Order: sequence, then structure tokens, then C-alpha cells
Amino acid sequence: MKKFFPAIAITLLFGVLLVSQMVINGQKLSASRIEKNKERFSLYENQYKKIVDKTTSGTKINLKAKKGLVIVNFWASWCRPCVSEFKTLNKLKDKYQDKVFILGINNDEEEPRKKVAMIQSKYKLKFESLVDPKGNYASEFNILALPASIVYHNGKVIAFYNKEHDFMSDEFLELIDSHL
Repeated sequence: MKKFFPAIAITLLFGVLLVSQMVINGQKLSASRIEKNKERFSLYENQYKKIVDKTTSGTKINLKAKKGLVIVNFWASWCRPCVSEFKTLNKLKDKYQDKVFILGINNDEEEPRKKVAMIQSKYKLKFESLVDPKGNYASEFNILALPASIVYHNGKVIAFYNKEHDFMSDEFLELIDSHL
């Protein structure tokens, strides 16, 4: 037994060092992820203030003047996950009505107004959309994939989703309710 003691001690010491290194690196990764989110959210908040445009129906939008809850949803007609989100976005709008403002930003390149009109009619969208055929808004917001949704409260980011999201999930409804 005494022969194996040094080997066991070294193995245990190595294990402790390995675990402690993983914990330290994990904390660094978490801190770095938080910093990246702060940078991203700061970018989103700055770009939010700059959205002054007309929707496809001619309504003038100035997000800087919007108070309360706002969801900016980047989508395209060819994007199946984007289209799948419309059902829960519509339900969310039904549930909260004027307490939540939803703005779609369409990224179709060809005939965007026609495609938005078709989608709005087919899915009976309860929110308006801007067209962004050249991807200017998507680029300014650094949106790399669709769908993407940014949730704001009084111009400050409270959530970001870069994949299909269920806007009627209990977790999301709790988030919304906590900011009303």
C-alpha cells in the first residue's frame, strides 16, 4: 500500500488541479459571454433609436418615441422557422394588445412588399413590417441568421432570441408580465 501512496497522491493532486482549472476557465467564459452580451445589447439599443421608417402599409414608425414593450422581429418569407413564429406572435398580440408593440423587419430581397403583403394576408399578421431588401437593418443590428427577435422595455434590451422562439411560453409570458 505504501508503494502506491505517491501515485495516488499525485493522481489526486492532478485531479484537483484539473477541476480547479475548469472552474476558473468556466468563470472566465461566463464573464466573457456577459461582456459580449453587454456589447451586443448596447448595439441593439443604439440601433433601436435609429429606426424611423414607414411600414408596408404606410404607417410611420419611430421606435425612439415608443415606450413600454417592443419586439423587433427579423424575418423572411422563405424562412420556415420565421413563419412558424407568426402563430405565437399573433397570440401574444391578442393577449396583450396595445401593451406590446411588435415590428417585423422583412429581409426578402426580391419583391419584398409583395411577399410581405402575401404573408400578412396568409397568416393574418397582427403586426406591421418594414422591408429591408438590402439587409441594411440586419447589418446594422449585426443579425447573422433568421429568425431573430429583440425584446425591449423602454428602449432597453431585456431579451434576444436568434432562433425560432415560442412567444407564448410560460417563461416568455413571465418576462412580459414582469415589465408591464
